[in-house]
Amino acid sequence: MRSDLLAMRKRTKCTPARRATKYLKRIAALTGAKQVCGESYRLTAGRMHFLVDSKFVRLISPRGESTCFYVAADPDMPGAEAVASALLQLKNDARLFDKWRELQGYTFKANGRMFTGTYWSVRDET
Repeated sequence: MRSDLLAMRKRTKCTPARRATKYLKRIAALTGAKQVCGESYRLTAGRMHFLVDSKFVRLISPRGESTCFYVAADPDMPGAEAVASALLQLKNDARLFDKWRELQGYTFKANGRMFTGTYWSVRDET
């Protein structure tokens, strides 16, 4: 009985950052994203190519041009979780990038709709 308690205690010692990293690896495999460097991932969705990391999402064009926007996420959210969320949303609808670029600083739901209310806006209105 004591060994069962010790084993269970060891299994639950997973930190939020470690869980987020495992989640990111599963999402990358699911979406076909390839790890480029550190927590940066390259994702192809339709004819669009993205470079996603915990701070920015970049759209990479075949002509070598790129455009990017800042990823709005909760400050307490691990970087790996923010990357996984962006990968999932872009894989489901690559056109979200245009909406994100136009409305920088706001967070969006998985269905592409923007969260409403002052709580979800990360812009400083002061």
